[in-house]
Amino acid sequence: MASHGRINSTDERRRGAYIACPVAIPRRSTKGPLDVDDDPLAALAAQTAPPTSSRLHSPSRPSHSPAPRSRLTSPPPSDTGLPVRLHDHAPLLKDFSFLQDASAYHVLPASTVPPPFLNAPNIPSVASPIDTLLLSGHYRLAAIAAARNLVANTPATDYTTLFHLLHIRLSCLCLINEHALAAQEAKVFGDLNSSFYYRDDGDGGARGHLVPWELRVLVVRLAALGYGEWRKGIMGYYELARECREAFSKAEDDAEKEVWRTRLRDCGVRVANVLVEMGDLEGAGRHLAGLDAGGEEGQDTRLMETLVWLRLGDVAAARRCLASASTSTSTPDALLDGTLHALLHLADGSPSAAVSAFSALRTTFPSDAMVAQNLAVCLLYTGRIAEARSLLQDLVDESAPFHSLVFNLSTIYELCTERNREGKMELARKMAARRGDGGVGWEMSNADFKL
Repeated sequence: MASHGRINSTDERRRGAYIACPVAIPRRSTKGPLDVDDDPLAALAAQTAPPTSSRLHSPSRPSHSPAPRSRLTSPPPSDTGLPVRLHDHAPLLKDFSFLQDASAYHVLPASTVPPPFLNAPNIPSVASPIDTLLLSGHYRLAAIAAARNLVANTPATDYTTLFHLLHIRLSCLCLINEHALAAQEAKVFGDLNSSFYYRDDGDGGARGHLVPWELRVLVVRLAALGYGEWRKGIMGYYELARECREAFSKAEDDAEKEVWRTRLRDCGVRVANVLVEMGDLEGAGRHLAGLDAGGEEGQDTRLMETLVWLRLGDVAAARRCLASASTSTSTPDALLDGTLHALLHLADGSPSAAVSAFSALRTTFPSDAMVAQNLAVCLLYTGRIAEARSLLQDLVDESAPFHSLVFNLSTIYELCTERNREGKMELARKMAARRGDGGVGWEMSNADFKL
């Protein structure tokens, strides 16, 4: 399989020629993050930003086409919640055929998947509509179908569909834990800050980025993984944050300002996540503490900061953050607050107290799978391994399985018997026999079962 190297952002020949472009588009002048008169994080949001759907849709097939262009059913979503402005100038068409290089996309390895998942009788066909594959949680097949449609069935100038299919491809690779492949394939974009990726609707028209915001955010993270440089990810998020501040200052209404304010906060939280992955937990805590803590979003930030301080081992700071988060809202979340308080007991080295706290939560929230799993882990820490095993096995039968549940139950099998592989394979067969419901991914890897 041919390898794919990095595309030089300055080599416009690799990106294809303009179909109708009278002049080159220069890079716009920028302002620093502190030059915004109205700070997006200073004002409290009057209302939350329009929710974005977690469902991935697929582009439709033209009805006049003589042959099926692709097995896709629904149109690609437009960029999140921003108001649509109409201009009299026709959009410029560009050639994105470099995104359709088949050598840029890898064959997905089957060696990382347990045999029961590869041989399951209820696996749908890869020719199924991508919507159907996504809704049933078959992300591997959705990734394969997206790449096929991207390479063979999409015009090179239809950048909306190309970007949408690439977003599906990269997202599904991450969902099946193929982050390394996703990072390599994301390099096909080259430099997303290149002027090639910007549109200009003419005199008086808006100049904006062609690539959807969510895909740009994903590519920044994958760029850090692909080049092995976490600082590259931090720099990418700060570049997106600068754009958020600039767009916020030019927004024409409160709804648009709220969209950019939310995006700016999201970039800040993602920077903290990268710092955690770098091992700089103290820096992540200080960074989160520096974010604005007003409003409902501020409560979420405080809760994330609590978890960071717990990982750092500073229980006192975690308690202060949790207390601040609890008092910042008029409608406290009993489940969330109770879970964090129980985790504080565990961090204090008191697993017995944590067992009592999680047992009380399970009485109040008997259908919550995460509470049951945390209770099982605490029971394991106190030596009550039989109870932990029984609880996790019941949880597998009663709720939608998730990765940490399967991993913890496989660990208990290892502690209980030397013939643990049989128990793991039986668990894999049970997982593969279920029908995907879209609540969680259907496929699980060897790593989840510790095989």
